[in-house]
Amino acid sequence: MHPPLFLGIDAGGTRTRALCADSTGAVVGFGESGPANMSGPDRDSALRHLREAADAARGPIGPQAIEAVCVGAAGVLSMPGPAERFGARLRTALGVPGPVAFLGDAVTAFAAGTAEPDGAVLIAGTGAVALEVRGHTEIAGRADGYGWLLGDAGSGFWLGREAVSAALRHLDGQGPGGRMVRAVLDAIAPANRTSGGVIARCMAEAPARLARFAPTVCEAAEDGDGLAREIVARAIAHLAATAEAVAERGRPLVLAGSLLAERTPVARGLDERLAERLADTPVLTAAEPVRGAAWLAGRVFAPHEAARRELHRRLTAA
Repeated sequence: MHPPLFLGIDAGGTRTRALCADSTGAVVGFGESGPANMSGPDRDSALRHLREAADAARGPIGPQAIEAVCVGAAGVLSMPGPAERFGARLRTALGVPGPVAFLGDAVTAFAAGTAEPDGAVLIAGTGAVALEVRGHTEIAGRADGYGWLLGDAGSGFWLGREAVSAALRHLDGQGPGGRMVRAVLDAIAPANRTSGGVIARCMAEAPARLARFAPTVCEAAEDGDGLAREIVARAIAHLAATAEAVAERGRPLVLAGSLLAERTPVARGLDERLAERLADTPVLTAAEPVRGAAWLAGRVFAPHEAARRELHRRLTAA
């Protein structure tokens, strides 16, 4: 008899990824499709992309063989009722007999870093938020994650905004130039290097687009640009404070998101800061969120704690 099969799905604003695996931890396949924004207006498109990613992950295996599905998605924490209804729609669309669980993407990011039930997760990508997790799936505390207008300090957006602000000050004769400033101006206003031209271009785009300059800041900092290094240092201080607000000594703190999953100067500096400030707290880096979602779906098929931890190890191994 074949071991039970399950699906983990990471519903992102840029793309959707799915992983099909069995209860031994063997990965059957991966699938990918377009964005699936649960809180956006086009839920039919989101539903289609979720189904496409799931179908690609299970390949020739029929949907009736899938015994559990877990979806991690942004915005779920603020829409429990609609998420439950959407989960019922997705179960029908996928044609699976087992339950479909919709969880916040922070929960699946936490599960992608640890098999422990309790701890905290700090996510720094376009935005930044830290959440205290209990019992694998319950959110017990929060710091930041207030969005680009009110918070997300130290995030990719924040780095980009600080870089553009530095470029504006330079254009007005109030700040230094350097590699980072040149790169920002080359990208935004190559033919109109005035503060008015930069502002007009930025105002014409979605605010989150400023996050595209986060790699510019990190690369300039790596090359010794003093202004970029100062911005990175402030980002590290912000993110450390956000993490410390919810982290509990002795329980794992999982780092996730594009700024922290790779060895960026922000990630390296944050590791050093947390080692000083939270010396007895295990700091872990999350695997891909879809692997955390898969483990949350599949852990019910592990008969005991040791088996659940071994399943986690296998599923989250890159």
